[in-house]
Amino acid sequence: MNGSNGGSKITRRKFVQASGAAAGALALGAYIRPARSQERVLNWLTYPGHGAAEVVGPFEEKFGVKIRAKEYSGGEQMLALIHGSPRGSFDLVTSDAPYVEKLRQAGFIEPMDPSRYPLDQFWPDFQKWPQHWLDGDFYAVMTSWGFNGLAYNANVLSESDVSSYRVMWQEDLKGKVGMRQWYLPVMGCFSLHLGHKEPYNVSDAQFAKLKETMFSVKPQVKGFWDFAGVFDSLANEVAYVVPGTGDWMTGLLQRDGHPIRSATTNEGAVMWTESASIVSGTQREQLCQEFIRYLTSTEGQIRLMTKSSYMASGPSQKAWEELNAKQPQVAEMINMDLDSNNLMDMLRKGHIVPRKLPAQQSVEAWQQAYTEFQNL
Repeated sequence: MNGSNGGSKITRRKFVQASGAAAGALALGAYIRPARSQERVLNWLTYPGHGAAEVVGPFEEKFGVKIRAKEYSGGEQMLALIHGSPRGSFDLVTSDAPYVEKLRQAGFIEPMDPSRYPLDQFWPDFQKWPQHWLDGDFYAVMTSWGFNGLAYNANVLSESDVSSYRVMWQEDLKGKVGMRQWYLPVMGCFSLHLGHKEPYNVSDAQFAKLKETMFSVKPQVKGFWDFAGVFDSLANEVAYVVPGTGDWMTGLLQRDGHPIRSATTNEGAVMWTESASIVSGTQREQLCQEFIRYLTSTEGQIRLMTKSSYMASGPSQKAWEELNAKQPQVAEMINMDLDSNNLMDMLRKGHIVPRKLPAQQSVEAWQQAYTEFQNL
C-alpha cells in the first residue's frame, strides 16, 4: 500500500529538519562558538533530533539553560567536526560506542564518576558496558540503542522472505534494493551474512570475500541515500528492502501508516548505541552531569525513545516498564514489548551483536571498499 503523498512529505520534512544540519559536518570551519561564561548554554555535539524541544524542553525549563545542539550523522563526521573545532566549542558529545575510545585517545573526553548516574535503573546488561569502560575508567553513559538489520515492505515481502540477507539477491527485487550511504552498518550486515559472528573482525581473505559478496548485489541496487532519502524511498516504495537499518526508522514509518517492518534475519543484526560523554575542559561539568542524569531518567529515556527524528530503545529497565504500561503500541513498534520476544532477548541470545570498528584492516580500507561499491 502507498502512503499518501501529503503524509510522506510531512514526515520527510521532519526527518530533513532533524538531519539537515549534519550535511555540513565535514566542513571543519563550521563550528559552534563557545558561549560566553555568563550564558546558561550547553553546547552538545549529537545525532539528529536530539536538541528538539520534545527531547530537551523540560530540562531547559527546569534549569534555565539553552541546549545548543550541533548535529552529525556518522562517526567519522563527528570525529572530523570535533577535531576541527576550537577547544571549548562543545560541553558534551553523544557518540556510538566504537568511537568512545577514539575520543578518549585524542583527549576529547574525560573519565566520569559512574555513581553520579542512575545506572542501577539500567538493565544489568548495560550497567557496565565494555566499550564505555577503558583501562578501568568510565567514559560514557548509554542513552539509546537499537539494531541495524533489514527494513522491508511487508506488503511485498513476508517474514520468511526476510529471514536471511539473501533476499537482496532475489530476481524480482532488481532495482528495489536500497542502501544507506554509511559504510559501517551496511558492511556489518554483509559480514554477518557470511557467517562472521564478529562482523568487523575478519581476516584479509575474509575481507576480500566480503567485498566480492557486497559488489555482487550492485545490479539489484536502486540507490544510496542518507537518512531522509532511505526514509523516503521506503515510504514511496522506491525501495522494498534496505540493509543496515531497523526499528529506529521503521517505527516512524509504521506510525505514519506505511507497511514497513524490520527484521534481524537468521544471520543476526548489528547493534548501534548512543552514549553521552563530558568533553574535556568544559566549564559546565556539573550542568553536564545534570543533563546526562536527565537523559537517563525515565522521562528523558521515553522522550529519546519516541522522538520525531527517529525512534530508539534505551538502556533503562524502568523506562521500558513505563513505556509498556503507558504506550504499549509504541513499545511493540520498536521491539520493546515485555510480553514477547524483544530486543533484550535478541541481545542476550547473541542475535544482535555490538558494532565495532574494523579490527584487522583500517577504517580507510573499509570506507574505500564501500566507495568502490557505490561507484560500480
